[in-house]
Amino acid sequence: MLQFAEAGLDDALARALYQLDFEPVAHPLYEDVPETLQRLKALGVAVAIVSDIHFDLRPEFALLGLESLIDSFVLSFERGVQKPDPRIFEIALDSLGVEPREALMVGDRPARDGAAVLVGIPTLLLPIEHGPRRGLSGVLALMGIPPASPG
Repeated sequence: MLQFAEAGLDDALARALYQLDFEPVAHPLYEDVPETLQRLKALGVAVAIVSDIHFDLRPEFALLGLESLIDSFVLSFERGVQKPDPRIFEIALDSLGVEPREALMVGDRPARDGAAVLVGIPTLLLPIEHGPRRGLSGVLALMGIPPASPG
């Protein structure tokens, strides 16, 4: 809310925009997220969502029918720690029961997500893209998973 006030927005508009941020439909996922999560789950790969978010992301995944594909949500507002603090990545590792060398952190903000390497997690930083696909095929390629056959 403070950022809205600093931008000169009146209180009513600031409150409306802030409330919109809590609506699952206000945060569409990239097109390649569902397929990537489904393929990882089918292979038995555990997935944690690690986010510096101020609200619960679970309803967004539930709305899309993807909640069963996520093994752990490590959300900063629940854990009291934010990236780049390495503790948030340690919490994620513990929640999945894996060692750093068994994990892969996928993010897009080097200054925040790149801190996973401080706890020994190999890290893939995706370019910030504005198209419909995120480039998550790189995750599957790193794992040696062939592309899905068309159709």
